[in-house]
Amino acid sequence: MVDVPEPVVEKSPEVVGVDLGLNHPAVTSNKHFLGSSHWKERDRRFFRLRRKLQSKGSKSAKRHLKKLSKRQARFHRDCDHVLSKRIVQNTPTGATIVFENLTNIRETSKIGKSKKNDTKRRLHGWSFAQLYDFTVYKAQERGIAVERIDPRHTSQTCSRCGHQHRSNRRSQSLFLCRQCGYCLNADLNAAKNIREKHLASLASLGRSLAGGLPVTKPLVSDLLV
Repeated sequence: MVDVPEPVVEKSPEVVGVDLGLNHPAVTSNKHFLGSSHWKERDRRFFRLRRKLQSKGSKSAKRHLKKLSKRQARFHRDCDHVLSKRIVQNTPTGATIVFENLTNIRETSKIGKSKKNDTKRRLHGWSFAQLYDFTVYKAQERGIAVERIDPRHTSQTCSRCGHQHRSNRRSQSLFLCRQCGYCLNADLNAAKNIREKHLASLASLGRSLAGGLPVTKPLVSDLLV
């Protein structure tokens, strides 16, 4: 990651939540759906070609597999550069971008349990850590802070009334609250919850400081993940 000098930028109270997903690469709480639909299909082509070469098992096929892996890594890197740039461009200067902390998502996710499941394959190839790093240094150029929050329940909670239930998310793309009937794109709802969760943590921190209560500092290892 490149070190960029801190610019002199007036801080903004605005916060933009970003939901990262396998269907929409990124959706922001200020209603931007970012990323290309072609990326998913190109990843599928990589997978089909990889499986074909693995089934052959010849020396020639193994050489092609190495080349394919490098090409796919470059492709993901390019996608992450494009996506991080668009996230930053759609965030006001001096504001804060908030992601979910997806450090252990591969181990904790309950989706895609079948080995043949396309969602599981894409989840394990997801370069969200690289995207986060790219966003951090691009955001720094515009005085934008980048934070992460606990991802639990952001996809199950209604961003309007706060009701949480796993059945609120009716499908990959549809969120429909069982309590208040609020209906919108599921990824957009999650992005709004990410934003609100960060704001709630700031409010809680402010109350703790005002009341003279001890504030737990994050572990250094967490900050370096």
